[in-house]
Amino acid sequence: MSDGTFDAVDGDLVLPDSIEREIKSSQAFVQLIDSSGTELLSYNRPKMIPTKYSVPELALRTLYSERYGYHVRSSFDKQTGQTWIVGQPNVKGADTGQKVWVPEEVKIVIKGSLAMLAALLLAFILLSLWQAHRFGAPMLHMLVWLDSIGNAIYTEPLDRKGNRRSRTHVGKWRRRYRVFSDVMVSIEKLSANLQRDQALRQQTENLREEWIAGVTHDLKTPLSSITGYAHLLAEPSYDWSKEEVRKFTRTMLDKSAHMDMLISDLAMTYRLKTGIKPPELMEVELNSWLHQTLDQAAANPEYGKQRIIFVPAPNEVRARLYTPWLERVVNNLTANALLHNPSDTILTVSLTMNDLDSGFTIQFSDDGDGMDEVTLNRLFERYYRGTDTVSSSNGSGLGMAISKGLIECMEGRIAVESSPGQGTIIKLSWS
Repeated sequence: MSDGTFDAVDGDLVLPDSIEREIKSSQAFVQLIDSSGTELLSYNRPKMIPTKYSVPELALRTLYSERYGYHVRSSFDKQTGQTWIVGQPNVKGADTGQKVWVPEEVKIVIKGSLAMLAALLLAFILLSLWQAHRFGAPMLHMLVWLDSIGNAIYTEPLDRKGNRRSRTHVGKWRRRYRVFSDVMVSIEKLSANLQRDQALRQQTENLREEWIAGVTHDLKTPLSSITGYAHLLAEPSYDWSKEEVRKFTRTMLDKSAHMDMLISDLAMTYRLKTGIKPPELMEVELNSWLHQTLDQAAANPEYGKQRIIFVPAPNEVRARLYTPWLERVVNNLTANALLHNPSDTILTVSLTMNDLDSGFTIQFSDDGDGMDEVTLNRLFERYYRGTDTVSSSNGSGLGMAISKGLIECMEGRIAVESSPGQGTIIKLSWS
């Protein structure tokens, strides 16, 4: 160079050893550019430093060294029109040739983004914990309850103190269970219904077993009589008179008829359960038909005399019914009224037309002992007997269940009104 301090070899500056060591130790660089900003010579220039400058760029690098990572100083030689540039990194020890400098603004944005993500994650965790406490616990409680119901445990699960989790000691909903109150009420109703159905099934099973035991007894009793009389007739050591043979025979026929009725009633209950239909409907005039049927029923010596009163409708009542079934219902209701009440009970059977001639009603009304609420509510159950099996030799314990099934098969309805000491009213209605 003109001052003899610097030399050039193959486009690189040759510096004195002392200056070279100082530049390398501080990781600085030296450039010489011409008047157009193009590099002529350089020493220790990093790859990120340009080889061509514009005046604005050189000014920016000089004024805003923190943006470019280097403190830059420049010196213009007026004689040659060349400019010397000396740069030193902002941070000592930085490997400026390998690492990319990140502006402070970008660092701030990155740090802010990370802080925001951390805050959002923390908020999400806190919200999840709150939601789990607020909604997760009630839902888990309901799932546990439903699982208990599946195992035939119908009471609501309790906490460690033995209290209901969903309600306070005064019965009000706890705060976090209020949102699910409708669902909880539905589960309570479901649990109560299943518990009631389970109790009813158990009760029905017990009644069925009792009923089977009673019917078995009823079948064995006439069978024992038939067997006994048959042995008497077959005994060769006795010479029975014709009158005695007839007496034995009548008894055996009566007991056989009773057994046949028991078996028929049992078969009829299962036929009704499968939904049988009347074989053939026939049109009848009910005033005359009921009068004739009740006269035949009144001839039964077990009923006594003049205990059935028939009140016909003022006009003809014609209907299409299956009369064998209706006759069986009338006989069942008549027998119940006269055999299971005091001997002075009067049964009144009346036929009336419904309003606007839309149907008719046959009413059986007696002034007997009546029934309590339990018997009334269970009167039509298949396996329920309001009286025991030996109350009457003519009863099978299935009469009311059969009567209800037959009336419904003929598209009618049966209703009962009764109370202790006030008698009983049974209505058969068709619309």
